Amino acid sequence: MRPVPEAPAVPAAVRPAGAAGWVTVREYGTRYLRISVRYHGDARFSWLRVPGPAHDRPQTAPSPAAGVALRRVDAAVADADSGAGAVAGAGRGVRLALGERAAASESGERGGVVYRVPGAVSVARLLPSGDDTAYRLSVRALADLGRTLRQLHDVPWEFAEPVPPHHGVGRLLAWISGAAPDGDGARLRALAHDRLGARLWTRLTDWAVAAQEPPGRGGAVLLHGAPSTGWLVPSPAGDHSALLTGEEVTGGEPALDLGWVLGELHELRSAAARGLGAAGQGPPVDYPAAARALLDGYLRKEDAVETAEALPPGTARAATLRLAVHMRDFASFVGWHEDLRRYADLLAETLDADGAPTLRW
Repeated sequence: MRPVPEAPAVPAAVRPAGAAGWVTVREYGTRYLRISVRYHGDARFSWLRVPGPAHDRPQTAPSPAAGVALRRVDAAVADADSGAGAVAGAGRGVRLALGERAAASESGERGGVVYRVPGAVSVARLLPSGDDTAYRLSVRALADLGRTLRQLHDVPWEFAEPVPPHHGVGRLLAWISGAAPDGDGARLRALAHDRLGARLWTRLTDWAVAAQEPPGRGGAVLLHGAPSTGWLVPSPAGDHSALLTGEEVTGGEPALDLGWVLGELHELRSAAARGLGAAGQGPPVDYPAAARALLDGYLRKEDAVETAEALPPGTARAATLRLAVHMRDFASFVGWHEDLRRYADLLAETLDADGAPTLRW
């Protein structure tokens, strides 16, 4: 599956009417979401995310209590790098770029959320670019992402408000049940049901239902909700990378966050190996090294030596759900592509192996 083509860069001399000190340098998106990246000078950028016509819910900020907890985690990340004994360039976490409600002058009548970040390009574009410097920057950002996710997961969901639903899993459940009967999404649902068969379709359903249920004995922890390479923005200057954070924040099992990123990397690795989409037609990429960087950042010295044993329970299942969600979203919000047939086969193979391939790095 190919990504949605991006609009060409806007020359620095061209500013939209009414723009005060910024220029749009990139625009892209789907029927679900449109993203505009704007340059404000002095290495300052903003990413504006505006709901598209197929967006099915309001964009909401985290609750006040969860917002306070997120800011505390971000402050801890900043303090760890600036404190005594900090080594420039050493392992550190990513900063949490918390979204703000966009002004009408920025986003128009549909509203939107804006994030202030240090770069114009995400790891989703840098990692497979074929440029060695971009790859190293991406791998470092993924290691830092692992560290920050671990810090987030140290925060229990002990807030007064109930845990919000996991939006990605919610979209998957609506698709599985047929409650979201859009054209190409419904076509993919019929195809996937056929390719998976009754046993694996039931397994997918059970895993998705379980992911929305309250956590077990350990209780819910603070989750980003949808961490991905597309939300991860490195700083070209070598400062902290930033993770767009806010719209998807929820609570639950740590596996949902960690598995979400591993599932994305597993999909990219598998697509490259099978010649699917942009990943299959681009330059070779060492995805295992990228995944190991994420895991090295997430795991701690006291964790078990065997990586699979050290990961949060359910990580492989969460990674498999991420693969299914991306398939569903592509069909529903971008459109049909014949590669979806082979992605359905990849999902079937991953489900049949209980998600184990997503942890083999």
